[in-house]
Amino acid sequence: MGNQVFPLERSWYIGNTFFAILYGLQISMYFQSVYYLNLNIGKENHKSKAFYIAYSTALMILITIALAANLFFGQAMWIEHRDVDGGPVAYFAGNIAAWYNTFGTAADVTANVLGDGLMLYRCFIFWGHVKVAMVLPVLIYLASVAMGITTTIQSGLPNGNFFQGTTVNFGIPWLVLTIVFNILVTAMIAVRLLSVHKKMETVLGTEVSKRYTGLLAILVESALPFTVLGICYLALYIKDLPEALAFADIWGCFVSLSPQAIILRVAMGGGWTKDAFNRLSTGVELSVIDQNANGDDSQRSKASHPSSHI
Repeated sequence: MGNQVFPLERSWYIGNTFFAILYGLQISMYFQSVYYLNLNIGKENHKSKAFYIAYSTALMILITIALAANLFFGQAMWIEHRDVDGGPVAYFAGNIAAWYNTFGTAADVTANVLGDGLMLYRCFIFWGHVKVAMVLPVLIYLASVAMGITTTIQSGLPNGNFFQGTTVNFGIPWLVLTIVFNILVTAMIAVRLLSVHKKMETVLGTEVSKRYTGLLAILVESALPFTVLGICYLALYIKDLPEALAFADIWGCFVSLSPQAIILRVAMGGGWTKDAFNRLSTGVELSVIDQNANGDDSQRSKASHPSSHI
């Protein structure tokens, strides 16, 4: 990748640009989530509200660190040290293991661990009644966390490079485990949502049921865009193509954007909760959702945020 001067620089620039755009979306979703959590979740679910606000804040801080590290490195590469021998690409290769880059990588990996953790919990909401189904996702998640930590440490060693050399031997297994995990939980959540679609459609009608089991619900609840981006990133990373840099930034932003979208849905009363899904089979939750959909504000809190929210 070092011989491809302009493609590498162009990829890094495009990646940072998209990262900044998506960061703006992240900020908007974060403040909306906090607003709706305070508006819709009452005192009886104070722990639930506190958890989601703290979780969102942690994601916001981590993704801010990752973006700041990228922008600082870009400034150093293109402005402050552009006259080094070999130009910006030589500076990129020689300083990719700088402490602030490693700090940014650690922040992104931590955000990914938190995001995958939320996906694991969301998967448990839909499959908690079949606990054996959760064994494989849990094992893959733990392996992914361990490999992510190892990759971060390796990339921060002297002469370490996240995109080349020894680090790739750890980075590829980490990405594979992370993406396999997301493919698995995405499929499991999508299957469960599709399995209850007909039942909800029969009771509530097509328009109301779409809010809970429609295409948007499946895309958000299963974090499908994050999974697809991860597959693309992995393919480019394995082939050592310069475009991997851009996808690293975009995928790196989605590690917090996807879970934030889930939290926003929950905050707005459109996300599934454990209690809601468990009660679905009895028909109790459907009647509550039906009242909620028809504007019964007295039931809105119960339908969207039952007591066993977390």
